[in-house]
Amino acid sequence: MAATLFINAHLLDPAQGLDEIGQLRVEEGKIAAIGRHLPVAGAEVIDLQGQLLTPGWIDIHTHVFTSVGDFCLPADEVGIRSGVTTVVDAGTSGTLTFPAFRETVAQTARTRVYGLIDPSLLYIATSDFIAHRLGFAVDPKNQDLDRARQVIEEQREIIVGFKARPTVKIGETESPTLTSALILAEEYRLPIMIHLGRFPMDGVLDPSDLLDRLRPGDIVTHTYQPRFGLFDAEGSLLPVARRALERGVLLDVGHSGSDFSFNTARLGLDQGIRPHTISTDLNIFNTEIVVDLATTMSKFLALGMTLPEVIQAVTSAAARAIQKSDQLGSLQVGREADLTVAEQVEEEAELVDGRGGTLLVSQLLKVRGVCRAGRFQKIDHTPYALPTSEVRQLAWVGAETVNEEIP
Repeated sequence: MAATLFINAHLLDPAQGLDEIGQLRVEEGKIAAIGRHLPVAGAEVIDLQGQLLTPGWIDIHTHVFTSVGDFCLPADEVGIRSGVTTVVDAGTSGTLTFPAFRETVAQTARTRVYGLIDPSLLYIATSDFIAHRLGFAVDPKNQDLDRARQVIEEQREIIVGFKARPTVKIGETESPTLTSALILAEEYRLPIMIHLGRFPMDGVLDPSDLLDRLRPGDIVTHTYQPRFGLFDAEGSLLPVARRALERGVLLDVGHSGSDFSFNTARLGLDQGIRPHTISTDLNIFNTEIVVDLATTMSKFLALGMTLPEVIQAVTSAAARAIQKSDQLGSLQVGREADLTVAEQVEEEAELVDGRGGTLLVSQLLKVRGVCRAGRFQKIDHTPYALPTSEVRQLAWVGAETVNEEIP
């Protein structure tokens, strides 16, 4: 593999406190050197002309298990074609289908793919929410801890935690999925990502019953869910949520199509409730709203977060959330060369939150290139930014009949 030398790069790596114009050299798929006057010999020179060069972005909440069901998007469209070098599939697969997820997605995508496994025997994410319609999302018979342990041990290389939808049978107070996730997460010392919000056909645990059960390092996704979330009717952070934060529970954006509100985000940010990680929850229903990780990041820049804060939320903080800080999230010499090239451009746009809210912005963060394991490619546009994208057209087939929340 030929060496690559990036020059005139705005190197931004919050993990190392790096924020300066400089050069970065890649050799044999790894970061070989960072400095101001690096050797040119034997390298393809790419002049970034002041564009951002950051650690490869990580989206910890996506749905990319396209082999089963019709809810997911291709990993490389959500991933490297959108400037994202690592994606985490957030519980699209239960234990019975996880080997298929590895073989058909994680082992075939150019993007690095990890998985948060649903501890249930069977969970299938479909556009008609079949797991909830048929009742097995809340059925205790859908739990088998011994079978789950076997799968986790076989697939440990790509399992980075658990996804728990805290669903319950109407009138009951115990979520079989959450109970299994808590047991297994403790055994394997892995985090749980909790879906905050409602589901069609099933009840869910109230935040007051849910958040006190979470441990340091567990992740609440859909942080700025406008209803059934972390804030009371007046917009104040719930005491149970404050306790969770003080205990070390992490907050993830998980934008989605209906689980994010600009108003709720403003309320939270005004109270100092900032997300630890920024993610998209991209799936077939929300490509027109979410578009890509860069657009979600642009929203938080417009809401008042700084550029280093936003970059940290998709690099070092995201790596820490999935326990991969020793491999990902920083431009450290010797690491695999996963890099994202982006640019803040002056462009007026009206961004949407999926719940009728709009946000006028004068700047957008746009991806210009990506380097995955040392292979660099320019990016002119991301897949779902195109108005003629087939996936964007698919996203709204029947969308008006979908219940409030999306997995």
